[in-house]
Amino acid sequence: MNPSVALVLIESRAEVAQLELFAAEIWREHYPSIIGAAKVEYMLQKFQTTEALMAQIKEGMQLFWIDVKGEHAGYAAIKRQENTYLFVSKFYVHKRFRGKGIGKSAMKLLSSKAAEMHLDGLELTVNKNNDSAISFYEALGFENILSQKVDIGGGFYMDDYVMRLTR
Repeated sequence: MNPSVALVLIESRAEVAQLELFAAEIWREHYPSIIGAAKVEYMLQKFQTTEALMAQIKEGMQLFWIDVKGEHAGYAAIKRQENTYLFVSKFYVHKRFRGKGIGKSAMKLLSSKAAEMHLDGLELTVNKNNDSAISFYEALGFENILSQKVDIGGGFYMDDYVMRLTR
């Protein structure tokens, strides 16, 4: 594990506002070729604005910066589910930091959080066309357990795989 990678809890509204801008940069760089620009903008407005993120925190979501030597390399969000897995709702690494083991180290830290909570592992969803993310998760030992299509409004769907990593 890369010892310079840390998960830093995001608690203040100011940090969440900073995260909104950071998220938009990552999403606009990575996702238009996968889900289209219109869906990217819709999802940013629905799930990644300061107001949406603050509402998610109130509902029990924990947001974290993925930091490398004090610099924001990405972000993650987790929430305890009703089942025995910790749900990784958001997991994004900025383009400048991809391919350096940072995502792998951050995912190990999230897995440790699941262990501390006495949970069986991690669960997440990934777009079926996000080949690089699917390969990344599979390399970490995640298994595809389910295919799902969820209506998110605005004429858009999340067409995802549910993936699970059991400790």
